[in-house]
Amino acid sequence: MYAVAEAGLIAASYRDVPPFPVVVPASVGDAVAAMAGEAAPVPYAGGTDLCGAVREGRSIGTLIWLRRLDELRGLGIEDGALSIGALTTHAEGAASETAGAVPGLREAWSKLGRMRIRLSGTAGGNLMARRTRYEMSILLTALGGTARFASADGETGLTPAEIWDRREPPRSLLTRLSIPLAADLRLDYDRSLRPMTTQALALWRDAAGRARGRAVIATEYLPPAALELDLSGTDAKGIALAAFAALPGDFADPASGNAWLRRAGAALLARQLARLGAARG
Repeated sequence: MYAVAEAGLIAASYRDVPPFPVVVPASVGDAVAAMAGEAAPVPYAGGTDLCGAVREGRSIGTLIWLRRLDELRGLGIEDGALSIGALTTHAEGAASETAGAVPGLREAWSKLGRMRIRLSGTAGGNLMARRTRYEMSILLTALGGTARFASADGETGLTPAEIWDRREPPRSLLTRLSIPLAADLRLDYDRSLRPMTTQALALWRDAAGRARGRAVIATEYLPPAALELDLSGTDAKGIALAAFAALPGDFADPASGNAWLRRAGAALLARQLARLGAARG
């Protein structure tokens, strides 16, 4: 929106965007060089978020067109981790047999967005948009994943929480997401209360064979909050209540208070634990 004399607030349109140059790199190396050398570079892949951001006032100095870089697509297993190219679309990820290395990930991924968004929106774009209603950050946090950035100064790995804090190196490019394949790693994602709240649960076994778990809750207005679980008991309700007792008191938004989120989150978590067979219902 912008103000016009005697007209009030007018919605911005694409006609208001000033001309900008477009760089089409032939390789990831070229893309990293463009990010370092061009004026106010903005990487573009699926474009599902950028178009809306432009209408909200985001400016573009130079558009870095990434869609031809197949190096940034696809999934693979590398050094004991599931590696996901930043340009992998939600539809590609949900259909990938490789994503099945983490039971529950394909099903969770298939729930992100409507079909038009799933066909164009990318894993990296979803994460870097930093919008609380976007969900890749929830899944990656639950699974203990990191994001890999490339810049003129080298490579850097960041957690989703660090991305929310905007700690990525200046003029860097997100290239891949990495999820460590811990023993017996599996995922459950519950969107039944969206947009009020969504919740992911990841379970795995550590190097000593102990059961470990992490629940991640987010809302339409708040970025994800992670809760480490004590799985020494077998009662799902007790485990869930204990976990949500640790939810920070300031985790509340205009649509729901902290007390409601604790109750709702605990109820969802008890069901998720039962679904993954970690505890009795």
